Amino acid sequence: MLLGAVLAAVTGCANGTLSAAAPEAGTSTTVQPVDIGTAQGPLRARPEVAASRHSGPEGPDGPAPGKGARGEGTEPGGGIEGAERTGRAPATTGRRGPGDALAHVCPTLPDRDTAPAPPALVAALYAQLANPAFAGTVVGASVWVEGYGEVLASHADEPLVIASNQKLLTALGTLAALPPSTRFTTEVVATGPVVDGVVHGDLVLVGGGDPTLTTHGPHSLASLVDQLLVAGVRGVTGSLVADESRYPGQRAAPGWPADYTPAYVGPMSALMVDDNRHRWDDAYLADPALGNGELFRAVLGGAGIAVAGPTRTGPAAAGATTVASLASPTVGELIGLMLLDSDNEVAELLTREVGVAAGGDGSTEAGTTALADALEDELCVGLADGWSDGSGLSWTDLRSARELRTLLQLAGTQPDWAAIEAGLPVAGRTGTLVNRFIGTPAQGNLRAKTGYLAHVRSLSGTLTTAGGRDVVFAILVNGPGADPSVDALDALVATLAADAS
Repeated sequence: MLLGAVLAAVTGCANGTLSAAAPEAGTSTTVQPVDIGTAQGPLRARPEVAASRHSGPEGPDGPAPGKGARGEGTEPGGGIEGAERTGRAPATTGRRGPGDALAHVCPTLPDRDTAPAPPALVAALYAQLANPAFAGTVVGASVWVEGYGEVLASHADEPLVIASNQKLLTALGTLAALPPSTRFTTEVVATGPVVDGVVHGDLVLVGGGDPTLTTHGPHSLASLVDQLLVAGVRGVTGSLVADESRYPGQRAAPGWPADYTPAYVGPMSALMVDDNRHRWDDAYLADPALGNGELFRAVLGGAGIAVAGPTRTGPAAAGATTVASLASPTVGELIGLMLLDSDNEVAELLTREVGVAAGGDGSTEAGTTALADALEDELCVGLADGWSDGSGLSWTDLRSARELRTLLQLAGTQPDWAAIEAGLPVAGRTGTLVNRFIGTPAQGNLRAKTGYLAHVRSLSGTLTTAGGRDVVFAILVNGPGADPSVDALDALVATLAADAS
C-alpha cells in the first residue's frame, strides 16, 4: 500500500529555549541535539488486539486571508415552521457510538527488513544528510523502504517541533473519532413567534463549529439570509444575538505566540466567519462573535430585514425555533481541505469538535485529549507527550521522526487512510507541494504534508521508488539554519525516489 503524507515542522530552538521566529529548515548529523526541554519516549506498542473500536503557517505556510473557495455544504432551512430547539445543537452526524462498537484487530507493521539495504543507497542518503545547507540545525529523520527496513536514522528518537505535520495527526485522530460524513451546522433561531413576517423576539445566529462559513457566496451568512427571505421574514422586534457557547471563550491554543493571531490563524470561536481574520482590531480579536454578529446584521439589512434591537452575544434559549440552517462540508471534505491547503482554522475547529463529541467542553485541551485517545485506540499504540493543538502552530507540538514515521505506517493499513491520502498534496502538482520537486523522480509520485515555522522545516510522507518499493519517511528540521535547508531536504527525498534497487 502506498502511504502519502508530507509534514513540515516548526521550530525555533536555541540554548534550550523556543523562539517564535517566522516559519521553515534542515538538519545535520554533526550538530549536537537541541535541548527543547521536553522528554519524549519512543512509541509504545499496546496489546495485539483491542477490545473494540468506536464506529458509528501551515502555521505561516498556510493560506493567507482570502483563501480559495470553500466546499459547499448548504442545507435547507427549517423555515418559520422549523424544528424546536432543545439545547446546544449536535453535529449532523454524531461520534461513532459504543452501540456500533466492532471488534478491532490492531494494525501491525511490515517486517522491519527482508534484505540488507544496498550500500549505495545508504551512502547516497547519508551524503545528502551531510549537505552544508543543513548546518546549524538538528535533522530528525527516519526513512523506511519496503524490503530493506529503516535505511536512514538521524536523531530519530529526539522530540522536535513538528509544525503543520501536526495536521496529519489531527486528521488521523478525527477519522478515528468521527464518521467522515459528519457535518457541523450553523443555525438561525427565533426566540419568539413569527407573525406576518416579523420575529417577535430575538434572532440568534448559533455557531456550530463550521470553519468554512463566509460572509457572501454559496456557503455564507448571505445563504442563511436567503433562507429567511424565502420563509417570509422581514423584521425582528428584539435583538440580534451571536451565540458561540458551543466552545469556551479561549481564543488561542497552548503554545501559540501572541502575534500568530490573526496573522496565521483567526481567534477561535464556535461562530467563525471568513476564518475570523476579516478584522485585526483588538476589540474583534477579543470578541469575534460580536463582530460576526455585526456582519450578519449588515447582510440582513442589505436584504431588507430590519432588526430593532442591538447586537449582542449570548446563548440561545432552549425551545427557540430554527428558521434557517447551513451544514458544513463533511468531515472527510474538511480533512481534505486542511491537508491540501494546510488550513489552520479547519484543524483547530475539528480538534474542538472531537472534544465536544467525546463529551468535553469544546476547549483545545479537551479536543487534543480526545484526538490522542482515539488515535491510540485505533492504532493500538501509546503516544508520547507533545500534542498541544490541531494545526501545529504551537511550539509545544513535539514528536520524534521515528514515532511519526511509525504512525504513518500503521495508519496506512487502516480503511480511513484513503481519505487522508486523497487530501495530501502531490509533489509538483497540488496544494502546498505544487512548486516543489518539479522535474525530479518525486514529481507526481510523492504525497506528503508540508509545514514550517520560523527555524523549522519538515516533510513526512510516502512515495514509490524507481525500483517499485514503497517508502515511508519523516524528516523534521529544527534550528536557525532550517529556513535555507528546504532545497537540501527536497534533494534527500528525490534521492530516495530515484533509487532503482
